[in-house]
Amino acid sequence: MQIGCVIQNRSDAGSTDINIEIFYLESKIWEMTQTVSLNTNEQKNVIVNWTAPETDFRGYLVRIGLPNGQSEVTAIDVSSDVRRYPRYGYSVDFFPGETAEESDKMIRELAQVYHINLVQYYDWMYRHDKNAPDGENTWKDMFGHTISGDVIKQRINAGHTYNQKAMAYQMSYMAREGYENYGVNRMWGLYSDSVDRNITYDPSDESSINNIDQYVFPLEGKPAPVLFAFNPFNIEWQQFMANQYVEAVNDFGFDGIQIDQMGDYWGKDVTYYDYEGNTVDLANSFAAFTNHAKEQLKINNEQKSIVTMNAVNGGENDYFSTSNIIKEADTDFAFSELWGNCSTYNDIKNFVNWQRLNDGGKTMVLAAYMNQYDIQGDTYYFENAQMKGVHANSDGEINYITGFDENGDKAELQINVPEDGYYMLIFHAANGTDTQASKNIYIDGTKYMEAFFDSTRNGSIPAAPDWSIYSYDASFTTPKTLHLTAGSHMLSIMQEDGNKGGDIRLHSVTLGTYDKNSVMLTNAAIAALGAMHIELGSGMATTSNSGGNYMDVSLLGNPYYPKAAKTMDSSLQKAIREHYQFITAYENLLYDKDVLPSDTGLQNIEIEGENISGDAKPGTIWFTIKNKGEQYSILHLINLTGETDADWRNVTEEPVQKSNMNVKYYLPQFKEATSVNLASPDSGCITQGLNFTEGKDAQGKYIEFVIPSLKYWDMVYVALEEGNNPVQIEAEDSILTNVNVANNHVGYTGTGFVDSYGEEGDSVTMDFYVDEEKTYNLQFKYTAVVSQNPYRDVYIDGRGYEKIIFETTADWENWNTVQYSVELRKGIHRLVLYTPSDDAGYLNLDCMQIVDN
Repeated sequence: MQIGCVIQNRSDAGSTDINIEIFYLESKIWEMTQTVSLNTNEQKNVIVNWTAPETDFRGYLVRIGLPNGQSEVTAIDVSSDVRRYPRYGYSVDFFPGETAEESDKMIRELAQVYHINLVQYYDWMYRHDKNAPDGENTWKDMFGHTISGDVIKQRINAGHTYNQKAMAYQMSYMAREGYENYGVNRMWGLYSDSVDRNITYDPSDESSINNIDQYVFPLEGKPAPVLFAFNPFNIEWQQFMANQYVEAVNDFGFDGIQIDQMGDYWGKDVTYYDYEGNTVDLANSFAAFTNHAKEQLKINNEQKSIVTMNAVNGGENDYFSTSNIIKEADTDFAFSELWGNCSTYNDIKNFVNWQRLNDGGKTMVLAAYMNQYDIQGDTYYFENAQMKGVHANSDGEINYITGFDENGDKAELQINVPEDGYYMLIFHAANGTDTQASKNIYIDGTKYMEAFFDSTRNGSIPAAPDWSIYSYDASFTTPKTLHLTAGSHMLSIMQEDGNKGGDIRLHSVTLGTYDKNSVMLTNAAIAALGAMHIELGSGMATTSNSGGNYMDVSLLGNPYYPKAAKTMDSSLQKAIREHYQFITAYENLLYDKDVLPSDTGLQNIEIEGENISGDAKPGTIWFTIKNKGEQYSILHLINLTGETDADWRNVTEEPVQKSNMNVKYYLPQFKEATSVNLASPDSGCITQGLNFTEGKDAQGKYIEFVIPSLKYWDMVYVALEEGNNPVQIEAEDSILTNVNVANNHVGYTGTGFVDSYGEEGDSVTMDFYVDEEKTYNLQFKYTAVVSQNPYRDVYIDGRGYEKIIFETTADWENWNTVQYSVELRKGIHRLVLYTPSDDAGYLNLDCMQIVDN
């Protein structure tokens, strides 16, 4: 393996030493120093050879240092299969004319700078029911964009050069209007009633959508395209789409398929029918569809059969399709687009923990659109514009300009750009006509793009266009972004020859930017919980005044990927790069199957003087505890002190940076710490060892250490002494909350037992290890001389289970046992027996034994 860096000398000619170190977690495993001679102002590529260890699926951190103290880090993922750690990106805008060099440049940046090893090619196809027109290499997509098959292949081939795999975005159950001309049979359709079968749609008459019996998904445009829904259970439809997927692999070089759906778009209580009038359980149809697709792809070429299926609106409590997809679909990694069902940090935590428990520990990828509902950036109002042929008006709430009726009509605004970079112009506008309107955009007198303004409606087609409805989603531009230099510019919007449609009401334009604080906190949360975030993409067309036709890597903030680019300022770009170095280097502590969640109760950790939470309360330091096998106990600290709400999407204040925090951490009670290590993307990614002390108090055994600094996210990982995994756990040696330890009754084991255990909030937290995944019986030894059977709520690794009933005993020295059956993954588990209310009853608890089922 080769490791390369670029060195530039800005002083006198001479030589310098480059020191290269490679780390696996806390251990330095390789180091070398190389002397490089440089002339004045010379730039030189330095390449060194490193033989990676034979162990598959490992992440490494590389530090390259110079004698002056400057250093850079990168990461290496040594894995034979991208499906283990799918660092997922996206690619859009496959316009003709893109050179092979341009394709290589954009894909190389994704792969080598951000370590993106899997790319979703979004909206690349001709139709949802046909990849490409027969015998043609270019085609129009449903929004009128021209697509080049050669450009798609160029990018895929470039990705393969950098060991990157390509996924073809495809729908599971959609076909365009006129689908019968492309081999699709209406008998495969999904219908809203059991008898009528009208599928006639006139794109020039949007009201005709009201007469269609097949379920449809209407889209904006002129003419408005419509997607017709099909039955994923239908075997002929399954085979038809599987053939499309196989053709995508064979004809374009894709390595797999990203399958999508629309969730419960048509409503929670609707009934779906097939052509014969039978009801269809759409929510539970997607696993069968996915499994058929997977089988056909494997038959075609097992090396190009990667499949994932979108569990839309995923969450443990999703009533629709999540459970079916996560538990039953033969996917290579889990995928979910987060809608309202996962609006908070804690929702994400619960969902990812549930998913990894139910699908065997696959890595989850989340499509989580940052700042989706927040328009942030400098905003300019058109009522302040210089106008020609247009005029200002007001509807009583919004001031706007209107009157774009003749060629030459225009409005000009002076805008101030904070730094050189790529910017999307986010217009706030209304279009009450049924015609898509377009206007030309000029910067400093030079035309750069055309902006398109769809009809604005209260709902989707067939809702009538409405002048009182304003939208930030009203603009589609070609190209979509501007490269602007820092300073003052004149922005003009003008009606000219070639512009289509009519008038619009224009309120404002914003130089859209992402909020660094919310982006970094959400990325920290997703990674700490063990999931990936699809957020980085390439291919977004831009103006050529930057010297290129395509912008640098863009961030994803909208479900329609080509409309997702706001500006990442230089600070956010740097932070994103460091984040991806971090999650690649420490992938084994974040994503491995044997990384299991632990409990989130406050009995597990104390941070002196700080407000903490295990459920991501705004204004707190949020802690998440994991264990990896029996090797490491992992503590994630995420700084939510600037948050005023729990929604990860929203713009938030910068967190209060913490320093020298004294942490008391209650380890698994049967383990000893051999080292305490801190790593963070906020402080260079390199692990630093922390001094620690051991202690014991009335609550239990702990270690104590000081965290030097917390900005957004710190990961503390404690190396554990392996072995010493008892099958009998003494209650008195566990983590105790509001209870006592006594030895005044005979018959106990160990040094005593837990008593005074019966008030609300009393709990015993017990750690144990199991060496294989299966069902175990947990046997509790206790006494309970009370009037009714006591009970305790049970939490294992932070999840609630069925309560345990402890039958009463004859006296306090007559010990009884109760068994509790539970399926467990291999690894360390933390169990909490919690007293829920005053009438739960008192008991004495001696120990727990782990008994094979």
